[in-house]
Amino acid sequence: MSVEGCLACDASAGRIAVPGGMIAETVHWHADHCIGPFGVGAVVVKTKEHVEDLWRLPDGAAEELGPFLRRISGAIVDGLGAERAYLTMWVDKPPLHVHMVVYPRWPSDEKRGWDLDRERWAGGPPPAAEAAEAAARLRDFLRHP
Repeated sequence: MSVEGCLACDASAGRIAVPGGMIAETVHWHADHCIGPFGVGAVVVKTKEHVEDLWRLPDGAAEELGPFLRRISGAIVDGLGAERAYLTMWVDKPPLHVHMVVYPRWPSDEKRGWDLDRERWAGGPPPAAEAAEAAARLRDFLRHP
């Protein structure tokens, strides 16, 4: 179900622009480039339906989650050249979608962990053109690993 005014639904349905468009999807999950402050190559993995908590995931969504996160994080490292892929999750604004952001730590990043998180938050969203290019590279890598 797609609800107008829900950021996740609007992004997935194309009602708001997401740099590069959809990167990948499963039956229960949708992945596109993060429009927030996690840097170039950050991917939002979100439920297609409104799900408030991990423990409330339908069985099919729970079964798909691990393999989908593995594919996305592998594409960030092997497809974009990141040194690591970090993961964060939140579900804060109604209507609720479980959201995870898988984002790169580049070999050139001097900071790690929470220090890198704070730096990314302070930096704001990446330039749309760079995010779109990263989304295209990720999509291509996932199609042809």
